Amino acid sequence: MNESRRNTIAWLALTGLLVIMCVRMTIPEPIGDGVWSSTVAFLRVGASSVGNLTGPAEVMGLALLTLLACGAAMLAAGRISAGKWLQLGIIAAVLLAAIAGIFSAANRFAALVGVFDLGMAMLAGWSTQILCPTWRRRRLVIAVLMGLLFAVTLKGIYQRYVEIPQTIAYFQKHQQQWLEKSGVHGNTTEVKLFISRLKSGEVSGFGILSDGFAETLIPLLLVALALAAAGLLTKEPQTDSTHKPKAGKAAAMKPGRPGEVNLPDHLVLGGVLLLVSLAGVAVLIFTGSKGGAASFAMCAIFLTWAWWKRKWLSEHRSMAIGAALVAGGIGTLALLAYGFSHHGLPTKDLLYRWDYWTGAEGMIQSHPVTGVGLNNFGYYYTQYKPPSAPEDVKDPHNMFIRIAAEAGVPAALGFVILVLWGFLNAVRAQKPFSEQEDQRPLPAAALIIFALVWWAGRLALNHPGFGARGVATYQLALTVLYGGAAVGGMLLTNRLLRVINPRYSTIITHAAVLGAAGMVLYDQINMALATGPAAMFFWIILGAFAARNPDNHHAEQSSSTASANTARSPGGILAGGTLCASAIVLAVVIWIPTMRGTLPWDPSRYRDAFKQAVRTHDWPAALKAADAVLARDTRSQGWLQRKIGVEMQLGQNARADVLKLLSINRTDARVRLPYAQTPRSGLTVAERIAQLKLALKLNGALAKSEIQRLSPQEVAKIHAEIRKLHAELPVH
Repeated sequence: MNESRRNTIAWLALTGLLVIMCVRMTIPEPIGDGVWSSTVAFLRVGASSVGNLTGPAEVMGLALLTLLACGAAMLAAGRISAGKWLQLGIIAAVLLAAIAGIFSAANRFAALVGVFDLGMAMLAGWSTQILCPTWRRRRLVIAVLMGLLFAVTLKGIYQRYVEIPQTIAYFQKHQQQWLEKSGVHGNTTEVKLFISRLKSGEVSGFGILSDGFAETLIPLLLVALALAAAGLLTKEPQTDSTHKPKAGKAAAMKPGRPGEVNLPDHLVLGGVLLLVSLAGVAVLIFTGSKGGAASFAMCAIFLTWAWWKRKWLSEHRSMAIGAALVAGGIGTLALLAYGFSHHGLPTKDLLYRWDYWTGAEGMIQSHPVTGVGLNNFGYYYTQYKPPSAPEDVKDPHNMFIRIAAEAGVPAALGFVILVLWGFLNAVRAQKPFSEQEDQRPLPAAALIIFALVWWAGRLALNHPGFGARGVATYQLALTVLYGGAAVGGMLLTNRLLRVINPRYSTIITHAAVLGAAGMVLYDQINMALATGPAAMFFWIILGAFAARNPDNHHAEQSSSTASANTARSPGGILAGGTLCASAIVLAVVIWIPTMRGTLPWDPSRYRDAFKQAVRTHDWPAALKAADAVLARDTRSQGWLQRKIGVEMQLGQNARADVLKLLSINRTDARVRLPYAQTPRSGLTVAERIAQLKLALKLNGALAKSEIQRLSPQEVAKIHAEIRKLHAELPVH
């Protein structure tokens, strides 16, 4: 394969990965099947803001496209270093461990989707590392990041001042309608928490969680601020290679009219980007994420210090890296020492995190090798969490603990090695790009086409749902608005990168790497970067800026060298072809059946059958559908409760399912009450008394400020119920 063809394939592969990343970042995340998710879906459609939420089939489809792009990257790479082969081997080992965990997972389908998601994220980062050895390709990544920043900043502002007020007004108007439709009571804890969060006005961007939005803003804002500063501080702007100024002279400016201020491009563009960055900081504050804001502030302070001390850092790089690792280790040990000695952490939010981590500890001890299966943490947490923990969560809010719990300790070790390896590669000696490198601007038409593909894909996956009138037009208008902002951001960045001083390229690279480090820092107490849009975003940033910086000569290899490298490394071509073939096989075996709803592990068609049976009051059919769901989602508390309700409706003995539910959830007082307070549950009188007493004990373990605590009236009612049941016990 000649150089020109390899170069074309590399550009297409990189562009494809960035399109996939951007589409994922600007469509809602997949969510579960609980009260919160159904409320969000109802409100979003009702408020005509978005349509159907992205589901497993879309995630799988994007993962298969990523696999194809990874194969193309290997085909275009020619020679792949031994270190990258070792990284790929570790990725394969982590994925194999995650695949092994599928077969023991409570929800195999969720675990399968998690494997696709995890593989997509890590392979995208590995491929980007291969595809970004030149500054010109890295400039494409920077331009896309800034296009993403422009879009999400506009979305955040619009959400804060338009969508959230409209959603609150809509909810207040249609609250009773939703309660009747969903079958929940307005005074339940879930509804109270939802209303509280809704009225807080937290901005979540294109996703569901404001914390995840805050996390992704950290690297975007750091790169934007570094670019803006580079533009404002540049004294000798660059020009096109065909019109280079003489050494030591700034680019000539056309004379203006008397009194007219004629600012150079780098000052104007830098100023505009600074204003957008400040708007992005405001949006970060609007998320209400204290951890996200703190992580960004810490990284911004360190970036400023690194810029100031860049000469010292370049001379003492190893010392700085060692000091950072030691400081991180000491901080982690200090946190753990405090937690174990005080049985918790100092603030309420950190105390919740300690509960998640200690609950995960028991899970890891019980499933040390393959874990409980990706996306299955929430199914097991209620069995292992401390009684004093008020919240039930889907992940432990820590990326490394999540991998250990869901994929096993060996997979977590491999995951840690990959993260550390990426950062160590990224912070090694970096040279600024030079005039000898390929500094041609990225074609504006290509960036516009990129944006069109991005937003067309986003619109296709986020189509209007439930036939809501006007949603399609509303969606199209918003897509044009956000897409236009993305195009503007990419074109502005493309121009700015052409005129700033070359020596600022290093600090821009370091800003991106530091942003990825900020995500990891924030992720230790809040999110879990194993899967989801933010995970792919993280790995692509780390991969793009961990790539080897080119030496000061033309970055693209000559045709003869490329041919020699290809000849010396046929493994890359073979592996790339194998990955492309694997994507096709997986599409036929897994993705197409998922799209058609015929995959044996997928419970979705049985969920639909249950809902239809309930609507027609066909209780035997509803019970059959619930059994089918539980055969594929064995530890789902929600579906156990639905099945128990149908069994009671049919007058059947629900005792076995009630006991199973109570064994899964051993720490929630409220779960026990509906079954302990009625003889229809099938529990004996003694069992009902025991569960009521346990509910009081669990309630007493909660802090008095927790919203999940039983009210004094509820406690009094339980005591009265216990006395009544004692009177029913046979006298011996």
